[in-house]
Amino acid sequence: MKTSVLFHKGWQAMVMALALSLPAVQAAETAQTAPLFTATTVSGQAFNLADYLGKQPVYLKFWATWCSFCKAEMPHLNAIDERFGDKIKVISVNVGFNDSVAHIQQFFHQEGYEISTIFDANGVITQKYQVVGTPHHILIDKDGNIAYRTFLATDQLDQIIEQWAQQ
Repeated sequence: MKTSVLFHKGWQAMVMALALSLPAVQAAETAQTAPLFTATTVSGQAFNLADYLGKQPVYLKFWATWCSFCKAEMPHLNAIDERFGDKIKVISVNVGFNDSVAHIQQFFHQEGYEISTIFDANGVITQKYQVVGTPHHILIDKDGNIAYRTFLATDQLDQIIEQWAQQ
């Protein structure tokens, strides 16, 4: 038991060190197309990224309930969803590693969040987007291109969202 806790804590520390050592990464000059996917949210709603192409940008946040940085950033994500949710589709993607739908629901109930959330039980979406640590934010423009990625909520992330909402 003690070994597994130490391994888990060590794994978290390693992922966070990697995430913090890398600067925010913007998509290359040639647009990187976002991988399409379909999923069901924890509340039972269908989500298909293709439904938003040509219509609305999408903000994906990859996270986990055991990630302290992820939980600390949730008020930010919730505020983005409440303020811009009619112009930008906000989806949180729980990476599914060492987590459960019950943990997500308990956390959201406790904090009063109603953010659309996908539980990536098999890690398929997480792998498609090459997410190596949490939190991980990805902005997809309405043309389906990855416009911005970052490991932590940044001012640049907020600026892009504000610009998109004004268009």
